Amino acid sequence: MSAFIIIDPQCDFHPGGSLAIPTAGEDAARIKDLLSKSPSPFSEVYVTLDSHHKYDVAHPGYWVDGEGNNPSPFTLINYEDVVEGKWTPTNEVNKEWALTYTKALKDQGSFTLCVWPEHCLIGSSGHNVDATVQAGLTAWLLNNPGKEIKWVLKGQNTKTEMYSCMKAEVPVEDDDATKFNTSLMAEFEAYDKLYVAGQAQSHCVNFTVRDISANYKKEQSLINVLEDCMSNVPGFEEAGSKFILDMKAEGCGIINAGDV
Repeated sequence: MSAFIIIDPQCDFHPGGSLAIPTAGEDAARIKDLLSKSPSPFSEVYVTLDSHHKYDVAHPGYWVDGEGNNPSPFTLINYEDVVEGKWTPTNEVNKEWALTYTKALKDQGSFTLCVWPEHCLIGSSGHNVDATVQAGLTAWLLNNPGKEIKWVLKGQNTKTEMYSCMKAEVPVEDDDATKFNTSLMAEFEAYDKLYVAGQAQSHCVNFTVRDISANYKKEQSLINVLEDCMSNVPGFEEAGSKFILDMKAEGCGIINAGDV
């Protein structure tokens, strides 16, 4: 048995979306072709969905400077910025958490908090699956009667980023959904092979695969990263390249759609 894990194939990450990746449409076409194969190489299909509220720690409206201005998209906010008052939460209740959160990111060597354009807002068109990928999912369902897509939502907690579908960047104590998803990990380990694609290589695919690999009890070679079915957020190519090199060094398969 094998599982195809498609990370965040949503409209906001595709051309025309609020956080569009220029080549995501080409990735989507290859993902669709894989999903449309009959017989399918995949026993099950998982789709993760980035799912945010408007007020979110990584959205502009969460933060304000001394003059009352929200940060521009792609502004980086580090612990020192919060300590010095360069950026403070618009809701004063979150001031202590802002310090705790940015310090935790710094201490664990994570990405510095990046303020993204509002994206994948729950209930919005940008939260929907890209039409090309959706067509592939429909084809897979038609070719596999009785099966269902396994949907995995992430990012609903406004206090923490959640690039990985396995856990948030900084888990929130009273929200188990931000902690490591042991049940999902057990599901993944039940398959003979895992194939991973989606958006973005530099962020959500990167962090998801790292978390799976770090907790995987089988041979890493059973985890296959489909390199031509994902792209980097522009400006983060170095992170995406490092991810591929690191996973290759760990023994994961780095393959293309044509190899499936």
